[in-house]
Amino acid sequence: MKKEQQSVKPESKPQPSVKPIPSKSDKFGNKVKRIGPHIEIFQVFRGRKKLITKNIVKMITVIQALIRGWLERRRFQRIMTKALYHGPDLRAVINKYCRLIYRVKYRLGLWRTRQIINLAELEEWMDRKKFYETMFAKREDWRGLGRSELLKFFNNCGHFPTQQQIDEVWDLVHREDREKYSEITKKSNAIEMLFTLYPPQGAHVRNNNWLRSTWLRPIVNGEEGYKYIVSGHPVLKRANIRIVGKLVARSMRERKMRQHYLS
Repeated sequence: MKKEQQSVKPESKPQPSVKPIPSKSDKFGNKVKRIGPHIEIFQVFRGRKKLITKNIVKMITVIQALIRGWLERRRFQRIMTKALYHGPDLRAVINKYCRLIYRVKYRLGLWRTRQIINLAELEEWMDRKKFYETMFAKREDWRGLGRSELLKFFNNCGHFPTQQQIDEVWDLVHREDREKYSEITKKSNAIEMLFTLYPPQGAHVRNNNWLRSTWLRPIVNGEEGYKYIVSGHPVLKRANIRIVGKLVARSMRERKMRQHYLS
């Protein structure tokens, strides 16, 4: 009996277990584990910091160079195809383009006539020239285009100059007396007048003295606003007559003050 009493020991009472407090990241992790298939989406938008190594930068540079090279080659092939419409080969078209840019800069008083060939600017000039020639062919007769029809021809091309501006450019383009006093204009001269009034991008004309923004024919960022007025574009809204009156009165007051101080 003594041996049995010694062998039997009192049972120890179970101690209460301390449960750890779960953090917010563990809660989100448990939720994601329960969701299952969307764990990849959760990891993508979690915002982990990614280290950009030299190899990654090199890979990005190589990919950009390949894409830019491919785009430039496609543009050059497109220009080669378009050049056949304007001349026998690309060299002849570039020479014609450079001579036009020189004449336009000379007429506008720009003495730095150095020309650097840019494929985008060359393509812009070829597209405009082809469009002008197409519109001229629709209005000309067997002799050419009458001088009185130039205003309508310019409007069909998307430009809205005044008759005075057309007359001034006419005197610039037609140097000889036989052409200056003629009532018939040729296709080359009409297109030359258009490019003189509206120089191509390759001329890099910042301040065009021939075209000035006025109340009736505003020019905003190099774009004529009169074409929106003629076409009745929905972007136009009816102006408040009070605001317009204040603007006109302030402009007239500033002009009179400027004339007073100059005199």
